[in-house]
Amino acid sequence: MTYLHPSLRLFTLSALLFLTACGGTPDNGKTLRIGDQLHALKSSLDVSGEGRPTDYTIEWANFVGGPPIIAAQTGGSLDVGWMAETPLIFAQAAGSPVKVVAVSKTVEGGGSPYALVVKPDSPIRSIADLKGKSVSFMKGTVLHYFVARLLDKQGLSLKDIKTVQATGFGTGLLDKGSADAITIGEPYLTQALDAGKVRILASGAPPNTPGFFYLVASDAALADPAKAKAIGDLVARAARATRWQRENPAKAAPALAKRYNVDAAIAEKIITRAPASYAPISDAIIAAHQDEADLFFKEGLIRKKLDASQIFDKRYDDIVTAQEAAK
Repeated sequence: MTYLHPSLRLFTLSALLFLTACGGTPDNGKTLRIGDQLHALKSSLDVSGEGRPTDYTIEWANFVGGPPIIAAQTGGSLDVGWMAETPLIFAQAAGSPVKVVAVSKTVEGGGSPYALVVKPDSPIRSIADLKGKSVSFMKGTVLHYFVARLLDKQGLSLKDIKTVQATGFGTGLLDKGSADAITIGEPYLTQALDAGKVRILASGAPPNTPGFFYLVASDAALADPAKAKAIGDLVARAARATRWQRENPAKAAPALAKRYNVDAAIAEKIITRAPASYAPISDAIIAAHQDEADLFFKEGLIRKKLDASQIFDKRYDDIVTAQEAAK
């Protein structure tokens, strides 16, 4: 078994508790069981009119972070999951039976739905100032990589900070003084910025992270012809939905506002902050994923150097290309 750092073994063990969120429903072969986060994928499909396939049904389960989704896929409770790229590093290291089948990425010059922030009056003005300070992020997620990469670029490592495991999505740890800096995502990022509660120390936009989100399928689902066909349809719908939302932020905002319980103006800011598009799985995408895996290897969080190309399945690339090219 491939080594995982003790903190990540604990995180993976706790992730197994989420399996009950999507268990118990017999699989009749015509159902695609999808693990979502904060209803992000579902709401994107619904608002763009892509949420009602005709040849199969979708059974949704909602999770916090990618690792528990992969745990559910490994246990056979999910067919597809939506997540950022980092959980796939640890999935591959652990031998989890999953593959990346589609990739969305931040458009050139776009922003990010997450950032590393401090209080407005914090004396921390640069990443170098984080040495010896407490920094909060959720382990095993893209926020983990985000912090590690920022530190590495300054000649530092995760050993140079005091790691605080994130316990929620808002600014609570920062407000209470339990962390000197926190990673935060939407909608909390835009809300905190508008309220003047935080100052951005670093954005998650490229090159600080690749800006990827993945559709990840279990090997078992990909081996089932009916499910593999349904996954191809899902990839097409997700690509069209992402394009529609990017091109129609004002129309998409009301649905996002309802999902996040924010006003439409905030929702539109969230959409325009980080526009994305689906793209074929290129050598550049694989290379960026490889760089991330190599950094975690350097940090000692995985002991085996990975071949990132082995976690990708390119069978749906032509579908992605067709959706972005369509007029």
